[in-house]
Amino acid sequence: MRFRLFATSLLLCSLSTLSYALEKPTGRTILSVSGAIETTNTNDSASFDLNMLNALPQHTVVTENPWAEGVHTYRGFSVASLLEKIGNKGNLLQVFAMNGYMTEIPINDFLEKGAIFATHQDGKNMSIRNLGPIMVIYPFDSQPELRNEIFYSRSIWQINKIKSIVTTE
Repeated sequence: MRFRLFATSLLLCSLSTLSYALEKPTGRTILSVSGAIETTNTNDSASFDLNMLNALPQHTVVTENPWAEGVHTYRGFSVASLLEKIGNKGNLLQVFAMNGYMTEIPINDFLEKGAIFATHQDGKNMSIRNLGPIMVIYPFDSQPELRNEIFYSRSIWQINKIKSIVTTE
């Protein structure tokens, strides 16, 4: 009986460890997340390739924006799915572009305002030339109050790094 209880406990521990493991990218890493996170797969960060990001629950925003003429359909992942996967403890994200530009985005922008990390525009992967591979996009058309410099400055493109920060606010 003790052996059976021990074996069952060992199996449950193994399964719970597996469920929190983050696989390693098999393709080219396009996003690295560090900071106040619990789950990593490379040193002190969580690295993702496009397939890993596409495997997260996908969301769509249809909107016009100052950087692309006309109305476009953007598809990508929500911050909630990403941060749940990596055991986020922060409440603010420092989001970095490939050229070194950085902006700070409160996590509530994603949760309350519906912003997403877009990886597709009009059904196609976003290329670096087309503001990709990842861009923060807000639903500007359905929420006109977002059409201002605060949210435009948070609509960062060519994202390659995110750092989760814990603030006291």
